[in-house]
This record gives sequence, C-alpha cells and structure tokens, in this order.
Amino acid sequence: MNVLAGLLEVTATCIGDLVKETREILEDHGRDPGVAPVRFTTHDALLAFADSDRRPARTTVIERLSHPALTGLTRRELHELTTRLAARQSAHAERLTYQRRGGPRQPGTRGGVFHQKISNGEGVLLALLYQRRLCTLDVLAGALGGVSRSAVGNVIRQTLPLLQHEDSLPGPSPAHYRTAADLLAAGATNDATS
Repeated sequence: MNVLAGLLEVTATCIGDLVKETREILEDHGRDPGVAPVRFTTHDALLAFADSDRRPARTTVIERLSHPALTGLTRRELHELTTRLAARQSAHAERLTYQRRGGPRQPGTRGGVFHQKISNGEGVLLALLYQRRLCTLDVLAGALGGVSRSAVGNVIRQTLPLLQHEDSLPGPSPAHYRTAADLLAAGATNDATS
C-alpha cells in the first residue's frame, strides 16, 4: 500500500480503503484474484518492471513445477483440480482465521489486506508435488525463492487434507530431487522434450 500511495501521491489509508472495497466486491462475485508472482518494495521498481517486457521469475518457476512429468497430471487436469479446490481452500482459511480471532470479525476492523507469499493455486501444486514424494519441504522452498520452509510446510499441511478427498490423483513419483536446481531443471528439461 505504501508503494501505491507514493506512486499515486495519496495516503496509504486511502489505498487501504480502496483495496478493502475492491476485495469485498470481488468476494461478493466469487472472484479470487490470487497472489501476484512478483512484489515491489519501491514505486521505482514497479515502474521499471511495468516498462519492461520481463516476466516475473516466480511465473517461470511455477510453470516448471507444473510440468506433467512432475505433477503426474496434464496442465488442464491440474487447472481443474485447482479450480475445484479453490472454494474449499477459501472456506478453510476463513475457518482458521475465525478460530484464531476467537469469533466473527468486529464491525469496522480491517478486512485482512495482508500479503500472502503462496497463492491457493500454488498451494495445491506444492501439496501435490510433496504428496508425490518428489522432494522435501526445503527443496520446494528453495525452488520458490524468498519463501521459508515453514511457510511451505503450513500451506502443504492445510492443503493435503483437501487433496486426499480427491479421486484419481497420481501416486508417488519414481524420481526424487535433492535440490531445488535439480527439481527446476527436471521441469525445464521436460518442457524442452515435450
């Protein structure tokens, strides 16, 4: 919010109010914009990125990790699985927030405009890769970059029970990757050969 406030020359409170209103509208229409694959800490960095034709590194990483040779699902099947689980993930997250808060959100309190490091779709992908025993939590965290092992572990712990209710998921993989570089290389190599 501070980056946008500086860029638009308004207060962070103004940005926060607009974000809250927009989030409520999106929720009313059943839309989840997800989490951006890149985050900017200064408005100069945001403008520089907007002026370039570069793709965020995180997008490339997720594409590699989503390769059918790693997930055991086609990209379409993975997308359908992610779509099916989205509503349950949101409900689960709201239930956890409710429990932590100890009751309903009080009128006038912030609606939770907080940065998430891992989107719901990425959570499904990570849980699927972990369930297939392709690698450890450390390897997954290393592949994402800038995300801690505990954040990856928390997302997987929350998502695995949802995955376990799904039919026709692929079983364990015969391959096991010991480093993030090896895992990402497998996704890149498989992209080049398919």
